Amino acid sequence: MAFILSRAGRFVGRAGLLFLLLAGCRPAPNNNKAPVTPTGTESVPELAVEHSVISGSPLASPHPAGLSPATAVKTVAAPPTPTSIATSTPGVISSSPAEAVAEEPTYTPAPTFTPPPPPPIVKGEQLWLQRPVPTSGPAWTDKTYPYGSTRGGALRPHTGVEFVVPTGTPVLAVASGTVVVAGDDLTVAYGPQTNFYGNLVIVQLDTNDGSALYTLFGHLSEVSVEVGQRVATGDLLGLSGSSGVADGPHVHLEVRVGANSYGATRNPLLWLRPQPQMGVVAGRVVDASGQLLYEAPVTLVRVDAEAPYTATTSYARGEPNSDDVLRENFAVDDVVPGYYQVIVGDSSRRSVTEMWVFPGRVNFVEVVLGG
Repeated sequence: MAFILSRAGRFVGRAGLLFLLLAGCRPAPNNNKAPVTPTGTESVPELAVEHSVISGSPLASPHPAGLSPATAVKTVAAPPTPTSIATSTPGVISSSPAEAVAEEPTYTPAPTFTPPPPPPIVKGEQLWLQRPVPTSGPAWTDKTYPYGSTRGGALRPHTGVEFVVPTGTPVLAVASGTVVVAGDDLTVAYGPQTNFYGNLVIVQLDTNDGSALYTLFGHLSEVSVEVGQRVATGDLLGLSGSSGVADGPHVHLEVRVGANSYGATRNPLLWLRPQPQMGVVAGRVVDASGQLLYEAPVTLVRVDAEAPYTATTSYARGEPNSDDVLRENFAVDDVVPGYYQVIVGDSSRRSVTEMWVFPGRVNFVEVVLGG
């Protein structure tokens, strides 16, 4: 719409007065001067949209085709074409459809990740034991000293998992069963030596098939049950502490399959229910010939969203045992569901595999580290 103004900035009602005023403010014509056209171009900032895109997935690709890993896609709007402003009628500012207007910048959409249907339950999955400490407190397993770890060679291979809780935290039965050991290990070695677990409780669990399954709770400050006593899930067994060989208050939990012996341990993470809405990742790290690799670093990096840093190592050579069915050599619990890279090795030798992690499940992956 055009707006007609007087010199004083008021609307004029009569044509004669309008003519006089417009004539009085009209500039003298200059027929010898060419119209001025702006030169140069305006600077338009680049709009970069980065995509962390993974290729080579054995699953259906969750990202747009044709994008390589970590491709930065940049879409830049073209600079506007310079035009002159029409001034043929003094006091009238017109808007012509022919005038160029800078285009709105366009963006390449970020890749979307749609999880596939969950795969069938992994054969051998258990996940029916509750946590041995109250969920109202810290109920996470210690990720710095997982099952099978030596902490970089500083300690003997670990045959259980730890719950780092203050001294005096209630220690609870993870399932129903019968107490077979209650006291200390000063005279009888239930581990690699006497006075290793300090005050401990061992419960033989009730199983549907009658198989022998034991859970051990070590380093207690107080034992609250007796040998032969029946316990139900969640019953008090004692209080946490740091007795025996311990570097601070915590609860050491073991699962023993087939026999109540130090050499019969299995990874408790394959038996403990994960935290709500979390999953378990278990896997096997092998070389090109299919041989298990020991103490290989394993890192889980979530691709489709942010997630806590998650890392572990494959089992050390020695006491740690794989599950009889899964045949895994690493496991990590409490993993946020999503789409992950599983990175094994270091900068000189590494392999990357992709997987979906589903909650309440054992999610299995095998990684071949070549070279």
